[in-house]
Amino acid sequence: MIRAGRAGREEVFRLWTERDLTAAAAAGLLPAAHEVDELLDRIADVVASRRHPVLVGPSGVGKTAVIGELARRAAEGRGPSALAGKRILQFSIRRHVSALKKPDGIRPAMQELTDALLEPGHDVVPFFRDVDLANVYDLEPHLLNLGARFAGPVLAEGDAEAVRSMFEYTPELEQSYVILEVREPDLELTARILLRWADEQKRLGREFEPGALDEALHLTDRFLARTRMPRKALDLLGQTASVGPAGRAVTGADVIERFSAEHHVPRLLVDPAVPLDLRVLEREFGEKVLGQPEAIRSVAQMIGLIKAGLSDTRRPFGVLLFVGPTGVGKTHVGQLLAERLFGSRDRMIRFNMADYQGEPSAEVLFGDPDDHRPAQRRGVLTQRVAGHSFAVLLLDEFEKAHPKVHDRFLQLVDEGSFINGASEVVSCRSMILVATSNAGAEVYRRPGLGFGGAHADAGGLAREVERRLEQTFRFEFLNRFDRIVHFRPLTREHIRTIAARELEALRSRTGLRRRNVELEVDDVVLDWLAAHGYDPHYGARFLRRTIEREVTTALAEALVRAGAGAATRLALTVRQNRVSARALEPPPPASRRSAVVIPVGRQDEVRSLDRKRLGAEADALLESAAPHLVDLGRRQNEAAALLETMGEAGFWEDRARSREVLERYRALDVAVRIGRRLAEPFERLAELRAQPAGGQDPGRLARAYEAAARALRDWEDRVAEEGPAAVWLVLSNADPLQAAGGFVEELARMELAWCERLGLCARVVAVEAHDGDVTRAALEVEGPGAGAYLAMEQGLHRLAGPAKPDRRVAVDVLPPGDAAEPAPRVMPARKRKGALGLEVTCAGRLEFPERGQVIELCGADRETLGRLLAVLARQWRDAPGAATDVARLYGHDGSGARDPRTGVVATRLKDVLRGDLDRFLDGWRRRVRDAG
Repeated sequence: MIRAGRAGREEVFRLWTERDLTAAAAAGLLPAAHEVDELLDRIADVVASRRHPVLVGPSGVGKTAVIGELARRAAEGRGPSALAGKRILQFSIRRHVSALKKPDGIRPAMQELTDALLEPGHDVVPFFRDVDLANVYDLEPHLLNLGARFAGPVLAEGDAEAVRSMFEYTPELEQSYVILEVREPDLELTARILLRWADEQKRLGREFEPGALDEALHLTDRFLARTRMPRKALDLLGQTASVGPAGRAVTGADVIERFSAEHHVPRLLVDPAVPLDLRVLEREFGEKVLGQPEAIRSVAQMIGLIKAGLSDTRRPFGVLLFVGPTGVGKTHVGQLLAERLFGSRDRMIRFNMADYQGEPSAEVLFGDPDDHRPAQRRGVLTQRVAGHSFAVLLLDEFEKAHPKVHDRFLQLVDEGSFINGASEVVSCRSMILVATSNAGAEVYRRPGLGFGGAHADAGGLAREVERRLEQTFRFEFLNRFDRIVHFRPLTREHIRTIAARELEALRSRTGLRRRNVELEVDDVVLDWLAAHGYDPHYGARFLRRTIEREVTTALAEALVRAGAGAATRLALTVRQNRVSARALEPPPPASRRSAVVIPVGRQDEVRSLDRKRLGAEADALLESAAPHLVDLGRRQNEAAALLETMGEAGFWEDRARSREVLERYRALDVAVRIGRRLAEPFERLAELRAQPAGGQDPGRLARAYEAAARALRDWEDRVAEEGPAAVWLVLSNADPLQAAGGFVEELARMELAWCERLGLCARVVAVEAHDGDVTRAALEVEGPGAGAYLAMEQGLHRLAGPAKPDRRVAVDVLPPGDAAEPAPRVMPARKRKGALGLEVTCAGRLEFPERGQVIELCGADRETLGRLLAVLARQWRDAPGAATDVARLYGHDGSGARDPRTGVVATRLKDVLRGDLDRFLDGWRRRVRDAG
């Protein structure tokens, strides 16, 4: 409590004073207010009648400036006589509340101020600049006391709605206080205010060209609908002068530049000197949004209207309804609008209207006037658009909102503003309102659309969509939109292009960039993504998710498998209808013109061929490709039949059947596209071989032969990968009278290395050993084409030494078996480190009495060992004969390794035992082709 007396009274004034307007006027710190003489005369009349003026009006219309002008004139000896010799002190209820420990302390503080003002012997005239807050803190009794008993005038200003509400609930205030409305000046009056303000600034040393005043008036009137004249124009001019170069007058170009920078609006939108080529704009948007030329043209035309200043200033910049299937670019166009017009995609405010389906949703969005909480009274929409004068307001899936929500948006569409539950007028005139809708999108779910077919009768489809829109929305609501913009289904080629862009962006991911990994993408990956990232019901919406799930996962596995710094080139392709990635070997040295680089197994090899040999090899290659070309034709016919089925009436109504047929069509479509691409090198090679022998260019023939040879390898890889993806590889000592002498272990390591080169996952799961010598080892191999790649290993592998007897190991390639097949009993075993790095934890036993054979295997996992024993029991009981065909001969005498079935020889045995079996795979494939 402040002590009584003059000193205590002055302390109260000091604590409440925000600014001494009389002292500021004497120091020349109060700027003049122009074109306010009429309002000052009305204030003088109220004061003369011994009542108190309360100025009300929107923020920015000049209420505080009028009081400042009143104080300035009083300090000069002009104005009402009641102010002569008085000190006008500016008080703020909000400021004083913020200085208190508790808000409820404002009432005793206001009582102290009232008592101090009612004491005689002082010269203070109070000016409450936020008197509307008296209603919030129940200060009306103090205002009544002041109004009735204070000898001088009480000056006040506040928000119009709040002050009128206060007077309505406390009508006694009208006996002492008079509300004077301060209206926003029109453009003509504002122009005169700016001229007089500029003359005053010129006397102070800051000069403004007439063009600067015109631009400030135009820009703020056109684009800043939430603030009021004259403050918004004066603020823009003041900001421009404060940041501009000293020593010269502020020009219109300076004002435009400052406005553009302050509000993040591109100059092309606000500067008439910057040209805008709508054709270039259409091309830029068209490069980012595929397959929607009509929609892009409509959006570009709207931007042209805004640029030309011909859009209706009483409404938002544009009010558009985007209609069409989901996942075709409607939201993306909204983002591009925000980026192009307002500088950032973050300037798009998105509402999912499916969240507002209930009847109370209108109050949630626009505010509930009966709610006591300020945020709920203002509503979600007010809170989201606050601080965003320039933005795209996107109302996604608008048809799902409650009809009452549609009705509330009518005011916003018509007037460019709305009144929320707190009675605030919220302007959206500097926004673009975009509503999206999937209503009528089922019209586009017709055969051919989205499968490469043309959009037949586009006009008829659009009319049918609009007819269905009229069934969803009322006609008077649809009529409020500037344009109804139609988006069409995307074709497969559009999806493919989008996929290519997403994969290009993938190259910049940190994991690839930091490792300096070069990524090579097979075209078949794009075909696969185009098929699986598209859906007639959902468009391309799941393309990015498909890429994350399939492509990035495959890349991650390849990088982890390759190890740190090991892989510098990764290739993306499709294996077994899945995206796969693998590390590539360094490219071979560039071949001379007389040499060809052809694939041998998994590697490339340089060979020198003369003209005659090259022609013979080319003919043999074409003959090898013939079965694949026949199979391609069969798949094309099946895909065409499925496409015809999808065109049948009522096909899409049966969701289960349509999904099954669609999945089969997708798989075939990818296979056909891959086959067509692989067939192209053979077509070129056949064309060259069809030319007369003297007219064939050896260089062109060599390059065509190389391309066809690579295509054949890829084709055979894909055929192989359609086979078993998991096998058991069992290596057994085939001579019971002769120890394996480490040969089983040596072969097991070779097979592990070969699987790693193939990109297969292989691990040792069981071993059998006697007297320290491994007599049997089992590998579990998984991955695309495992069965086809390892088929050549089936048979006897014989090692011949110069001084030791031959060692023979039988290799069996067995299918994985049935998981439901009963497994022999597996017992726990003493944990220990076994051969080939196996962590032994269990053991199992198989007996074949008819052959007098017992198998005792140790394993690391009971479930895996059980499955293996079940397969061995069935396989060796059904086919008890040991392998007799020799698969490979190995010699330590310098003869290397040889496959007697194909005649392939590898002279470096060390390389073979390290897993370099490419030559043998190449020879095996030739043998299979010849046998087929």
